[in-house]
Amino acid sequence: MRLRAACLLAVLAASPAQAETAAECAAFWQALAGVWRDYPGVWTAPDTALALVDDFRKLSGGAVAGDRIASYRLMHRYALSGDRQSADLQRRIGARCDALLPAPGTK
Repeated sequence: MRLRAACLLAVLAASPAQAETAAECAAFWQALAGVWRDYPGVWTAPDTALALVDDFRKLSGGAVAGDRIASYRLMHRYALSGDRQSADLQRRIGARCDALLPAPGTK
């Protein structure tokens, strides 16, 4: 747990652009948690998504891009309904967010 906190604190000193991206990632996962509540059993469980919201909120210095949540929720719903463009965008954003977190086993 201490190592995880140390890794997060090291990243907290990140550039403003990275903090903004982390805030957008927090919004991305918060939106996914909301969609999951509407469609249980699809994708990531809300507890996991909300844990990621917390991780990205810490990386961003406490920020969540709240103005992005509604559009991310819409994107997740379109991806769920089979919209290919939304699914591709969802994967790209998810990959960008994953790249901000410490590698597994280094927490």
